[in-house]
Order: sequence, then C-alpha cells, then structure tokens
Amino acid sequence: MTPRPIPPLIRVLAPATALALLLSACGGSSPAENGQDTSSEERAEETADQPSITESGLFSSTCEAGENIYTLRSADDGTEISSLTFSGDLVAADTSEALGHGRAPDIEQTIDHRDFDVCGGQLISVSPHEHLVLRSYEEEVNGSKVQTFGVISEEGAVTTLAPEQEVSDFGTPVDYLNPLYDAVNERIVFVEYDTSSSEGTVQAMDLHSAEISDLGTCEGINSCDKLAVLPQSGIVVGGDLAYPFSPDAQSGATDRIVVESPNGETLIHADYTETSYSYTKNETTLYFIDIETALSENPDIIGMSSSVAAVSQYRVKLDIIGEPEFIDENTLLLKSNELAVWEFTEELLAEHGPDEESGDFTSSALPVEDTLIPEGPRRNKNVLLSPDRTEILFYSSPESGPGSWYRVPSDGSSEPEEAPELANLDAFGYDWR
Repeated sequence: MTPRPIPPLIRVLAPATALALLLSACGGSSPAENGQDTSSEERAEETADQPSITESGLFSSTCEAGENIYTLRSADDGTEISSLTFSGDLVAADTSEALGHGRAPDIEQTIDHRDFDVCGGQLISVSPHEHLVLRSYEEEVNGSKVQTFGVISEEGAVTTLAPEQEVSDFGTPVDYLNPLYDAVNERIVFVEYDTSSSEGTVQAMDLHSAEISDLGTCEGINSCDKLAVLPQSGIVVGGDLAYPFSPDAQSGATDRIVVESPNGETLIHADYTETSYSYTKNETTLYFIDIETALSENPDIIGMSSSVAAVSQYRVKLDIIGEPEFIDENTLLLKSNELAVWEFTEELLAEHGPDEESGDFTSSALPVEDTLIPEGPRRNKNVLLSPDRTEILFYSSPESGPGSWYRVPSDGSSEPEEAPELANLDAFGYDWR
C-alpha cells in the first residue's frame, strides 16, 4: 500500500471556544466554572458505567421523526440493553471531535441534497461509548456537484472526511464513491473516481490519522461502484463478490451473499435466487474461494478485476433454496423454511472442481436432507444465528393467527422451543451480534 497524506485543511474556531473567549474577555465565566456542568472526566466515568451498544445482543436500527435510533436488546429475554439516538438537527463542524480531523461542509447544501438526514448511514463505534454515522452526500467543487463522504455525531454535527479538492477553472473534480467502514482495520474504504477518464482508485483512510492508502484500481462506474468490506476479516471485495445483500424478490432480481468460514480461510459466494428470467430455480449455487489464493494477485482486494468463477476452487449446487451461514468449518445452515443443514468434506468438494480440460464446473445438484425444523405448514423466517454459532432464533407463524419467536440448537440436539420471553420483539429487523 502507498501512504499518501491528506491535504492540509483549514480549521475554524469552534463556536463553544469562541464563546468561552468572549466570556473571559468580558470578565464572565463559563457554565462549567459556575458548577452548572460536570467535567468531561466525570461524564466519561458516568458513561463508562453504562452498557454499550457494542455488546452482544439483538441489534436493530429505526428512523423516527428524522432521528436514527439504534437499539440493543438481550437475546435471552428481549429487554433493552442500550440505545443510541442520532439527532436530526444537523449543524456543520470543522473537525470531528471523536476523530480529530475533517472539514466543515456547506450544511445547507448538504441537507437540501435528496432530503439528507442521519438515517441510512453506517454506524462507526470509535469506542464503546463514542459513535458516528458514516454518510455519503454531495458537495460543490468549483461549481460542480460531486459525491463526497463524512460523519455525523450523536449531537448532529456533520464533518466531511473526504480529501479537500483544489481544482483549476477547467479541471474536473473527482467523486468519492461508496464509503464503507472497516471495523477490523479501523479504516474507511472508498473509491476516488475520475469521471473524465472513467477510472477509479480504491483507497482506505485510517480512521484516526486520516492517512490514505491505495488498494487497487477499477475501470468504469459499474465496476467502481461495486465494493464491500467483509465484516469478519475486513477484506475488501469487488465485482460480483460485493453483493452481500438481498434485493426485493422480484423477477430478475438476485439474492446473493458472501460468507466467511469461522477460521477465515474460505469464502463462499452463494446465489440463492428463486427466479431467473422466465423459470423458477430450486437450488442454491455455492462458489468456494480460498482466501490466500484469491489474495495472491492483489493482497488488499479480491474480485475487482476477476469473475467469481475465476477465483473459485469449487462450485457446488444444492437442491434447496436458502441463504447460507457457517455453523462450523464444514457445516452450513441454509435458511430455508425447514432450516436445512449441509455438511461437507474436502473430499466431497474435490469432486466439484473445474474440469481439467474445459475449465467448466459440474452442474448436478446435491441433495440436502438434514433439517432442524420438521416439514409442515408453518412459515419460518427471520433466522438469526448466535455469535458463537450454537443457537438459532427464528420467527414462526401458523397458517392463520399470530406468530412467535422460537429457539433451536444449531447441532439439532433438540426440537425447536417457543420463546415467550421474546414476545415483546418485532417479527423482523434484528441482527444477532
């Protein structure tokens, strides 16, 4: 990686500091000096005694009345552990207090852009009790509108983090696209995209020092806009690997995800799309990717210039539709209605490598027979695997009447049991972390 310092930023005096200087000049005193406010040390001590949103539990995010509310609930009984509210009253800040760098945006211009607010961003936990929201928005550079990114504090202070641009009258400013927080390496990954050449550079900004490093290149907006960070390892992936999300189940839409093995040695790119053009699929396709081999071309990013098949060792088709998740190194949970479980070995995978002559993979689908839920008329969804991968929560509904949450061990050692202690939870919208 090639370190590159961020350009110098112009700092302006914070309003609170200016007020303190004015009071001092007039012989007055600040509220803190009058004992009307606790010291920062005392506030920090009080906060440290409170539960953090970063603890283990059922995590959710909602947007209410322009505020972004994050909530953490106990997976044992559904009680609230911690909550975090980001104010919708946005103000410009020349420096992020939590990070110590940044520059002030044109806040009126920012808010006017597509109803900009604190919702829809990515949560950054600087510390257990200090958090920011990472957001993409527009700014004006030399009369041109370009994409940039910054952070919002809990109090609504907006700070632009993307490098400041100095462009000549006839120059073209770049866009800073697709900012993503990498919590493993404490950095923000983004693309510096030059619209005049249709070329981009994938970069990473250190969250605390603001130092920028180059990770790789991309060509064309369709390629440069496909980027993701794997949450377990912090590995940056591009191309078709950058689709760890599920679009709406419409004709032609694709359901894909990338999952990492517990030991961090294998990636699986899964396509569990139910429909493809004019026919219905009843299978899940798994591409097995050896991470060390895939990183040999570029140690910082996978798949930006290669197809999924090109970086895959094996391709296996299963005769069931379901989003996969690793239970252990050799066992996958498939989030079908019956919660299917598929175990595999290296010998089995070796039978599904590419043909030595043609390079093609075999096309026959393997049967998956083991399930954690008996087949029946109930609808089972919103499947959550515990962080230690030993327990599963899911929401089950009968053909008529209300549904409820259930628990089942991931090893299938007992039947599913209703969890009435979670009756206060909604039927969806949680991530068990």
